[in-house]
Amino acid sequence: MKLASQILAEGFPSLVSMGEMLRTGVCSSVDLTEYALQRIEQLDGRLHAFVGIYAKEALLAAQAADNQIRAGNWLGPLHGIPVALKDNVDVAGRPSTAGSTLLASQVATAHAWITQRLLACGAVIVGKTHMVEFALGAWGANEYMGAPRNPWGGKAHLSPGGSSSGSAVAVAAGMVPLTIGTDTGASVRVPASLCGVTGFKPTIGRLSSEGVVPLSTTLDSVGVLAQTAEDAALMFAALTGDAQAFPPSELQAGASPSLRGLRVGYLGSADLEGLQPEIHRAYAHALDTFREQGAHLQQLVLPTTFDELADVSSTIMLSEAAASWGHLAADESLRMDASVRPRILAGARLSATKYVAACRRRAELKRLFAPSLGDLDVFLTPTSQWTARPLESVDHTNPPVRYARIGNLLDLCGISVQMGEDDQSLPIGLQIAGRTDAEARVLGVARGYQACTSWHQRRWTADTSGR
Repeated sequence: MKLASQILAEGFPSLVSMGEMLRTGVCSSVDLTEYALQRIEQLDGRLHAFVGIYAKEALLAAQAADNQIRAGNWLGPLHGIPVALKDNVDVAGRPSTAGSTLLASQVATAHAWITQRLLACGAVIVGKTHMVEFALGAWGANEYMGAPRNPWGGKAHLSPGGSSSGSAVAVAAGMVPLTIGTDTGASVRVPASLCGVTGFKPTIGRLSSEGVVPLSTTLDSVGVLAQTAEDAALMFAALTGDAQAFPPSELQAGASPSLRGLRVGYLGSADLEGLQPEIHRAYAHALDTFREQGAHLQQLVLPTTFDELADVSSTIMLSEAAASWGHLAADESLRMDASVRPRILAGARLSATKYVAACRRRAELKRLFAPSLGDLDVFLTPTSQWTARPLESVDHTNPPVRYARIGNLLDLCGISVQMGEDDQSLPIGLQIAGRTDAEARVLGVARGYQACTSWHQRRWTADTSGR
């Protein structure tokens, strides 16, 4: 369809626009799916985002979606839209490798809950994306299955962030408009930050992890990646049926939530020590934007340090990772990523006493943190301490998760949105976080912020990264 090809020449439009195009016949789901498959064929040989591409099945699903829509049976904003899944999400009849060659022969016998929901919403699953082995890493490395390339790196192999590395790269490069990721301590938000897209982690359990290969059953959460907070909100609302996450009245009016009168927390200077200077400047500018829009800012005083949050989180995560994968890590004859194996083995050495103490401390910190929030609607942090770095030079013992781990440990919801670029034009992310089950508020604030900024409109092209 010529008109569709002209529109898609600039990449996928918004989810709202694509839905309107599908319903009015300006384009078809087949058009969108073929465009996605063409982008994957064109770019993935270099970017390595996809571990599996389901072209035949996707086109059949797109044809079925077109037939339903033409018959007046539109299922909602995901109907006919191409999406991709992180490769720890089960699709019946397909392997879920969780980024490990050791699981390559394990074929799922049933769909994960999130897979079932996507299909029920009419989404078209085009494939699965690469990830860090067993989801245990925030830089995006994968020694044996290969690490996706951050599109913004040009000729350099920059870290895409992890563990949902391929999911973030696929959205950033315009291969698909939406992806599913998982987040145990930053694994949706950090890749979103480093790749310049939007990544939303809801409260643990709001999107069920049933049928997702586990890392830490206490901290694992399923999240979404998109170019904008509006698309993330629409996707989340469709998957959960939560109309508050994106009220129909706002959709019809084309309005964005206002930041005026919001009570917003921010970090003091001590919590920002060691931050990359460009990120510090971008964060200060983001705070100014909230002030200019009429928000009331108040310094957030944490009941503990970020270092303790990281220590408690790591104890729980590594102990539970060892419970699932320690038997594989202990067998030196098996191939396992050199940055992953030592951490799983460290988890196996942790005592039950230390694990139980960490779980109890987590519960205590959740109680202590409630007064810190007070009457705040949300609080703001940088998403990561650094922008993307050359993958071969990253320090796996020092991941870029200082500010993001709080979300999983204290069972908050949070979103990373674009707030600037560093001196090398690499993306910088802002984390907007809120209380347990405050998804609608967090998504609304993110949409409000993007309505008065333009960083989310910045798109990667081959020309923008030819360094």
